[in-house]
Amino acid sequence: MRLFRLIAVCLAFAAAPALAQPAVPKGVTKATSVEGITEYRLENGLKVLLFPDLSKPTITVNVTYLVGSRHENYGETGMAHLLEHLVFKGTPKNPDLDKQFNARGARSNGTTWLDRTNYYELFQATDDNLKWAIEMEADRMVNSFIRKSDLNTEFSVVRNEYEMGENSPFSVLLKRLQSVAYDWHSYGRSTIGNRSDIENVKEENLQAFYRRYYQPDNAVLLVGQVRRGQGARPHRRGLRQDRQAHPQASGRVDGRAHAGRRARVQDPPQGRPAARRGGLQGALGPARGQ
Repeated sequence: MRLFRLIAVCLAFAAAPALAQPAVPKGVTKATSVEGITEYRLENGLKVLLFPDLSKPTITVNVTYLVGSRHENYGETGMAHLLEHLVFKGTPKNPDLDKQFNARGARSNGTTWLDRTNYYELFQATDDNLKWAIEMEADRMVNSFIRKSDLNTEFSVVRNEYEMGENSPFSVLLKRLQSVAYDWHSYGRSTIGNRSDIENVKEENLQAFYRRYYQPDNAVLLVGQVRRGQGARPHRRGLRQDRQAHPQASGRVDGRAHAGRRARVQDPPQGRPAARRGGLQGALGPARGQ
């Protein structure tokens, strides 16, 4: 389950002739490939999407966790977004992420929405940068501090975002429309949460939320804008955690339990053929940033 070896092999796929393509590493399964984007599955449940691109001198590493504001309980709204802020506060191995991003000239950010939370880094395409970025994401997947001291400093930042939304006609309208459109579903709550919940969230609740959802079998790793041949040398370590990495992880996240509900709506007869609408229930809008 060595992710760097997987990336090296898959990038070689793009450059090698069809008859000379190397085998996929042991413990890795190729799921599908569409228009140059190939999906792989690791034994720990992690999905990996690789997207080689000759035209870019940079690499983007993006990790998306399949958890958002709709997974929050009553009285804990805004937790997914607040956790996004805290994950940038580092780990014992990487205590100052901002300093490390700046040292590598990387652009980084994170966003939270109804169904997902994502983190990304954009940096110069070198083996060392790619190795560091993936090991850093593996580290903060399970070892982020999530400390009370960081929580206290982030309160003012998140409250400021909340107040900006309250002063935005578009944000106010979207919040009202969501609450009307989804009476009982969690989509009816805004991602930023309620002010009282944000101000009174408990450290242990955030830690439990983090341990439950920040897991390899609940994440998708995208490595994109990679030059063909980049990372051709196999590395020994990668994103290979399992669920035991979190000491108090509470079982495997069942993707089916968190999948969007499908709805089929049929309008009443109106003297003409009825229109049928189908698809995933959801809300459209810009992700709320860090």
